[in-house]
Amino acid sequence: MMFKRLPVIAVSAVLGLVACGEDSNSIGGADNGPFSPVEMSSGTELSGSDVSSSSDAVPGDVVSSSDAIVPGIEVSSSSNVIPEIGTSSSSNAVPGPGVSSSSNGFPGHRVSSSSNAVPGGKVSSSSKVVPSSSESGDNENDNEDARTLDGTQILLKLSGTTATVENNNGCVEVKDKSATITCPGAYYVTGESSDFQVIVNTPAAENEGNTGIYLYNATIKSSNTPILVANADKTVLHLVKGTTNVVEDGNGNHLFTKINGTQDTAKAAIYARDDLNIKGAGSLTVKGKFRNGIQCSNDLKIKNGNITVEAEENAIKGKGSLQISGGTLNLTAKKGDGLESDECEENNGECKKVIEGKGIVDIRGGNVTIKAGDDGIDAANFVRISDSTEASTVKVTATGKGLVAEKYIYIDGGKIEVKSDGDDALHTHWQIYMNGGEITVTAKDDGIHADSALYLKGSTINVTTASEGLEAYRIFAEGGITSTFATNDGWNGAGGPKENVGQYAAFSESGGHIVVSGGYHYISAKGNMIDVFDANGSGKMTGGVLILEITGESYENQGGFNFGGWGGGMGGGSGGCSSNMAGGLIDTDAGLEITGGVLLAFGNYSTDLPKCATVTYDNNSYYGSSNAAFKPTYKGNAIIYGGSVTSVAQVQTNGMTEVKFPNGVSYMYK
Repeated sequence: MMFKRLPVIAVSAVLGLVACGEDSNSIGGADNGPFSPVEMSSGTELSGSDVSSSSDAVPGDVVSSSDAIVPGIEVSSSSNVIPEIGTSSSSNAVPGPGVSSSSNGFPGHRVSSSSNAVPGGKVSSSSKVVPSSSESGDNENDNEDARTLDGTQILLKLSGTTATVENNNGCVEVKDKSATITCPGAYYVTGESSDFQVIVNTPAAENEGNTGIYLYNATIKSSNTPILVANADKTVLHLVKGTTNVVEDGNGNHLFTKINGTQDTAKAAIYARDDLNIKGAGSLTVKGKFRNGIQCSNDLKIKNGNITVEAEENAIKGKGSLQISGGTLNLTAKKGDGLESDECEENNGECKKVIEGKGIVDIRGGNVTIKAGDDGIDAANFVRISDSTEASTVKVTATGKGLVAEKYIYIDGGKIEVKSDGDDALHTHWQIYMNGGEITVTAKDDGIHADSALYLKGSTINVTTASEGLEAYRIFAEGGITSTFATNDGWNGAGGPKENVGQYAAFSESGGHIVVSGGYHYISAKGNMIDVFDANGSGKMTGGVLILEITGESYENQGGFNFGGWGGGMGGGSGGCSSNMAGGLIDTDAGLEITGGVLLAFGNYSTDLPKCATVTYDNNSYYGSSNAAFKPTYKGNAIIYGGSVTSVAQVQTNGMTEVKFPNGVSYMYK
């Protein structure tokens, strides 16, 4: 019955999920702002609500017939789009037949990021409006940026502490160890500098067009910030196909003058005060010796490229938002976060209120490897990982938390590995939705932690080791396939207001609930004073498969408690088994109610005993019933069961179908 903190359980919250098309200026996208007001009470965390057949929804959530919806959130009928998921800022899109599935949407439904979609209508590529950036001479629609210098380009040739300009359009001024670009267009950079800056300082008029910087085998080193976007509408950094490029800063003061005449500090080797896109099939190595590697004060998008960043603090930071849709990123943050987006309303240095459409890290595709001295991925609003543009592979090793968000974490797809050497692997102060993808977790503290609610809907989850495997005030296991090993609590419903309900409530310091209605879930624990399935309130099972196991010697320092070891304890017993007050397999304050599904639990200790039989078992055979059986990994002499399992014994599994849990253990059913 371990608990960590009492969360602030909000009665209502404003939520929107924003996705940004390639040409949009923010993750928000919609003209009327990136969020729609969404009223959510604690009652919306209950599963099993009705869904209108005409809505694009995730099963189990209340949806108006005209709405697209984010899992677990009620949206009023006045909404026309879910503005932060899968809709480009240039499109008026409502999910419907014929909409391209190439971009990110809410789970199960995707909307093309570049189309003007009409419900039920088909979208053709001709519906895309040519961006004004094409008129400026910069083309951000070529994914590879395959270019050959033919003598017609505006070309900046670096050499030591100076540079020359070929075909100058009158907008490039070279002086004082810098080249300043003052109007939009396409500018190529090649050669090698020892102390030189490339500065973008255009009028930043609305729709002025992109300023494109094409890196063509360029090595840009500066004692200050090698690439500085002081002022622009949007800058696109192109990594020309087949080229190798290096950007490295030094320990200079990194000061620059803003358009209003005040001074500011550029905190990264590549620093942009306005929107920045990075793309191309070339390679880029960034060494941030001053503070950060790549930083944008507004919205940062990385479309592709082979990018390596090594930074003293944060590797990549998009303060407004950070979107990755492809490429290969290898990131090392020595003292900070691998990926970060932290824009929010602060009070005394702490985030107090989320800003609509800001504070978002959105990985839609690509291969991302992070080694962080603090958190791996950190967002003031939400983190989302999906396969919307291409397959996502994310590997995080962090000294702090692996993935952390103030509000939400959405795992919609991808193949993800998260290792936290000193904290939780996944952590949010509000809710986590495990909608899809495969994730492997190793953590010193909690594997997956949500202060409010954790939804298991479709992900394949393997918590290889953690102090507490899954922990939230409310855990809703609705689908997916999971395996968890913990040295304290396997699943722990805790952290909410203390409820004083049930005969063991006096021993709990907080409240919590677990509801299992679907999916396949294996939970195991080993150690002193463990609880495999622990709810500091109530437990309920209406469906799904739940396998519990104590996988080794436990309670050895407490004199070998077992069934009957407390003379029947407070909970009574069944089938020759007696409960105790020391936890073990099932430990709830108000009891575990079972009305459906399959429950099989193997171990000699438990507070709750739905049904129990004294059966000696080992790891060589399957045990259960003729329709549901499991092969334990340890040995014991008692099996708890429930749901459709009405008796247990050693069984033969001929003719049964096998389900392999992510950690390799085997469940058979018929």
